[in-house]
Amino acid sequence: MHDRLISVPLADRMRYNVKGRKEGATMQTEAAMKKNFVYRSVFADIVRGKYTATSLITEKQLIDKYGISKSPVRDALVQLCADDIIESLPRIGYRVKPVSMKDIRDALILRKMVERTSLEMAFSKIGEEQLHTLQALYEESQKEEFTQKDPYIHWELNARFHITLCTFSGNRFFTRTLDNLMKTCFRGITSYYEDTWKTGSDKDRSEWHKILVDAIRSKDYQKARHALEMDLAELDTYFLKNDTVLSSSFIIS
Repeated sequence: MHDRLISVPLADRMRYNVKGRKEGATMQTEAAMKKNFVYRSVFADIVRGKYTATSLITEKQLIDKYGISKSPVRDALVQLCADDIIESLPRIGYRVKPVSMKDIRDALILRKMVERTSLEMAFSKIGEEQLHTLQALYEESQKEEFTQKDPYIHWELNARFHITLCTFSGNRFFTRTLDNLMKTCFRGITSYYEDTWKTGSDKDRSEWHKILVDAIRSKDYQKARHALEMDLAELDTYFLKNDTVLSSSFIIS
């Protein structure tokens, strides 16, 4: 696309430029969507236990499974490697990268630091439009997460709320970091979600999202920070309580 535009005279390039950008943007968007679909699908299958540390994942396997060409499949796998979710086995394929107990502990600590700081930075910038977005995400989680007993759906709804709030800080590095931290935390403690569905205790935890949104709306920073910290503390408490049990499923370091 760029070569075609560069090769024509300047006047013609200006005339065709809008159309060229539109076509190029469409192609890029389609490729990005396919890559994102494969990425999310593979990650979801890891969360659901369909892929384990002993599973072999190959490009051909995913091409056949999703009916998508090689390029977006390879791009998705490269991104999964970059995000430390899988690792490449040269000339063989890919496998799920094990999560160590230290990884989980460190991710939880850093996640708290990032979310507290991003809330502080975002608090005065959040307006009605952002509040509406957070409220809609909370309401969506209430409709979906207790009717679909799927750990990936649960994680995604929760992650979308926290990552969206983080974006309001305006710091893209915080957002990118939080996205990866949440994936690490969730891979390490999937059993948390299974237990809370059985007991129904996670319904109380999700209410912290509502309290957080209400506190932001009423301009009460201390209450908003408390709600965020309580939300994170529930997960931290579960992890500490079940440290020994969880250790049996992961590499200890």
